[in-house]
Amino acid sequence: MEHFDIYDENGNPTSERIERSLAHEKGVLHAAVHIYIYRINCGRYEILLQKRADDKDSFPSCYDTSCAGHVSAGDSFEKTALKELSEELGVTVNITSLTHAFDQLVEKINVFHGKTFIDREFNKVYLLNYDAPEDSFTFQKDEISALKWMDADELLYELECKNPDYCIMTDTYKKALSTLKSEGFGKEGFPK
Repeated sequence: MEHFDIYDENGNPTSERIERSLAHEKGVLHAAVHIYIYRINCGRYEILLQKRADDKDSFPSCYDTSCAGHVSAGDSFEKTALKELSEELGVTVNITSLTHAFDQLVEKINVFHGKTFIDREFNKVYLLNYDAPEDSFTFQKDEISALKWMDADELLYELECKNPDYCIMTDTYKKALSTLKSEGFGKEGFPK
């Protein structure tokens, strides 16, 4: 049975832990990572999206962040990011390939499958420049049903229009996209 460390609002683990199954039921603050994988195609940013499996406990069948996962008890954000990339997408990179973009506190309530789902997470958001065709990824079939590259500005439009096919938080995505564009990541002569 998986356990999470309980976190404070500054992103520090407390000495307490909770079972994964209870974290969202009780709305206990825990930790997660979100990774936006991007590439440059014809001078424009594209973002890799994963389509969540139909039987996921939250946001089934929706297009989501490239890769994400909860931080298990005792693990670091960095270890979790590398583990999730490998497990979810078959991507093996070292920690220096990831750019830490920002931290965020997420607090929201949804209902899935008739049950209340309280999401209270301290997230670290990362960027990864990784140019590969969709069919080259080895993704977890029980987690993900499909992958697709999408123009970054088109994705922002869909999120701002509240398209229910996408479950990415608009504000989070805007921050990630702003970081990409302001830093020029992946563009000629800029950091990769």
